[in-house]
Amino acid sequence: MSSFKVYDKVKWHYPEGKGCPDIESAKQHFSAVMKWLNKNNLLSEEGDELFELGVDSDFSITSSMLSEKGNKILQKKYSKLLKNIDYSKKPTKEYIDKYLS
Repeated sequence: MSSFKVYDKVKWHYPEGKGCPDIESAKQHFSAVMKWLNKNNLLSEEGDELFELGVDSDFSITSSMLSEKGNKILQKKYSKLLKNIDYSKKPTKEYIDKYLS
């Protein structure tokens, strides 16, 4: 992989983001995305380890956490998922499938 990329950080949603009511809503979004990436075998060894540790307020999704395929998917589609986040709803597998599959 050519360069290290940060796709998203919890703190970009809360407190820095718009419309995210609290840290728990931000962490819930990240947990759902990580669960989806894990289920679809798109995490690297580093990503697997971080998935096991869980999401905290300093959590980020980075290129080094993803397989080659995982990076291709996020580079192409993650911004669309971000534009459609509804913090008032719990993120579902179907919601993530809609934007990342």
